[in-house]
Amino acid sequence: MHKLTSLEAQRVTSVLDETLASLNLLTFLPEGPTQAMQDDLTARLQEGGANGAKSGLGMLWKLEESIRKSKESAFGSAYGNDNSFEIGEQLHNSTRSLCRVLRKDPVAMDILMEGGGERSESILSFCGLIRDLEAITFRRLSTTVEEEVAEREKLKDLRDKEKSYDKERIELQSNLEFQRAEKDKEVAMLGQTISKLKAELHDITRTNEIEVANIEQTAKENVENARASHTVRSEQLKEQTLKLEESIKNLCGNNSETEKVLRKKKNKFETDLTNLIAKYDADMSEKQGMYDSMSQKYSKEKTEFLALQEHFDRVDANKATEERERKVLAAAMEMNEMADKILDDAAACVQKRIRGMIDRVIVAKLKKKKGGKKGKKGKKK
Repeated sequence: MHKLTSLEAQRVTSVLDETLASLNLLTFLPEGPTQAMQDDLTARLQEGGANGAKSGLGMLWKLEESIRKSKESAFGSAYGNDNSFEIGEQLHNSTRSLCRVLRKDPVAMDILMEGGGERSESILSFCGLIRDLEAITFRRLSTTVEEEVAEREKLKDLRDKEKSYDKERIELQSNLEFQRAEKDKEVAMLGQTISKLKAELHDITRTNEIEVANIEQTAKENVENARASHTVRSEQLKEQTLKLEESIKNLCGNNSETEKVLRKKKNKFETDLTNLIAKYDADMSEKQGMYDSMSQKYSKEKTEFLALQEHFDRVDANKATEERERKVLAAAMEMNEMADKILDDAAACVQKRIRGMIDRVIVAKLKKKKGGKKGKKGKKK
């Protein structure tokens, strides 16, 4: 979006925001208040210290009353119209001043919100329309020509798609009606099938009722036979129960003596077990004392061992260090000896060269002397 266009859009939006804020404030003012409402609201504003709002609201009500009277008057002259226009300008200026005062005085705004009565639905809907206008205006001003062309093309594509979707909807509607007719035929055929099945079910139900009656009769006879056999079996079991009770009494008498003997053995075993436990506890206490003393001795010996180990570790470390130093010194001495040998050999070579040079010089001088003597002898002859 172009920078100037953006600034223009923001300026228009700020103007509309200010208008919305003023309209929102005015919605809290009572519409057509009675004198009692005016007095009550004026008194509350005066108690809250909102004198500016009180005077502005009083001026607003006076100008509204003047406009109402000018409209109700029977005079339609040009003077009356000019007077109404001037009062309207004064009302406009007074409303703007009141809005400024209410923005600066939150106490007055709270008083109006509490006692202003119901807000006008028409003004609230008008505020909503202003908000929509603000959004539309900002979108139109912030939209470039290319974006608007793209939106138009997008809208055209959407309309084309809507038409194609309408065609598809009509085709689907016709297809649905055809399938619905087919389904109605299938439902009618199924209804006939259900009627036949209901008739067959009625016949089967009657047959089952007859079979159930026969089964109930058979079951009744079986129950009576079972009851009779149960009575006989119950008498037999009662006799058997009496015999078993007598045998249980005899067994209880015999088992009581056995129980006494076993109880004595149990008491003896318990006594022996108690003695063994006491002996075990004494042995364990002794063993625990021995273990504690051995633990203390072990701790002491361990401490001494650690100290000795640390000492011998230091001794071993010192010996290892001395051995390394000895090897390093031996290597250094060996290197020194090699260096001295190299220097001695070099010095011997140098001495040999110098002696050779000196000997050659002496030999050369001797040769010259011998040659001179021979010449002199020849001249004398």
